[in-house]
Amino acid sequence: MTDRTEVDRSETTPAPIPWRRVVGLVRPLRRGIAGMVALTVSGVLIGLVPPVALGILVDALVEQNDRPEAIVLTGVIMIAIIAEAGAYIASDGMYAKNASRLYMTVRLDMFTGAVRRARAGEDIKGLASRFISDAETLEQVTMSLIDSGSMLVVEFASALVLLALMEPWAVVVVVVTLAGIALVMRRTQEPAAIAGTRRQEELEAMTSSISRELQGRDDPDAPSRFRAAAEKVMSAEVRLGWLRALNFQGSGGLAKLGPIAVVVVAAFVGTQHIGTLISLYLLSQRAFWGFDGLVDLRLGMQSVRGGVDRCFELIDTPDADVETPSLVGTA
Repeated sequence: MTDRTEVDRSETTPAPIPWRRVVGLVRPLRRGIAGMVALTVSGVLIGLVPPVALGILVDALVEQNDRPEAIVLTGVIMIAIIAEAGAYIASDGMYAKNASRLYMTVRLDMFTGAVRRARAGEDIKGLASRFISDAETLEQVTMSLIDSGSMLVVEFASALVLLALMEPWAVVVVVVTLAGIALVMRRTQEPAAIAGTRRQEELEAMTSSISRELQGRDDPDAPSRFRAAAEKVMSAEVRLGWLRALNFQGSGGLAKLGPIAVVVVAAFVGTQHIGTLISLYLLSQRAFWGFDGLVDLRLGMQSVRGGVDRCFELIDTPDADVETPSLVGTA
């Protein structure tokens, strides 16, 4: 039977993320994280070269028919693309290493809490899912937040600076459009956070149901009860899927309008050079993609709050009888 407190919590705002404790988890990984972020930021900055060089290349061919310059710029673009890909590959490799070390630390601490809960005679059915899905939510508020956050912020800021240098009016259009996107999407993220928490609770209840129903092998009603539990999970997943689609695709669709608006304004009040307009469009895309990514990242933070809370709830299980030594660092 589902506890009344769990039902109430699933219908309210999930607990806030304990950022101080999260920082404590990643502090031992600070060197690996610093290298990962440095490579990510380098890739973002290198990625600014192709949009600008392409605009200059088009102007060189269309207006001046300068083929030697176009060949040089083509080489520059190719080198920049290869260097950008190399930086991201190295960054992703370091990301995987840092994330796996974080997972091990969290799961060992969670296991220590589960041992204390078992010794206290509390229900431990369904806890296995926490070691998979819930533990991975901590990666979202640590590795993913640091890596993706730094990439998106630098991408957004650097593209905005270049736009201001090339066409000041473009910045006005970008800021006004982004303000509208932020206002709309902020209203839709909280329901998705609540739906994410509800889905995980139903998944945990279904996991508990598996162990419980298998104990009564001769009970003819066991399949129907498990079906009911599985249907609740399905319903929660469908609701979460629709809310995530509204957020991801909604913000993405609005972000596609921004670069078009920038080019239209620039064509009316600024330059008429084709290459410059192409560069403005590509840089505007980077700015809007960066901002849209930050919106999606914020949604991710909202959606995993329940899972993070359950991880620390298990880790903080008190030991009423025997002190259990921490397993962290013993591997």
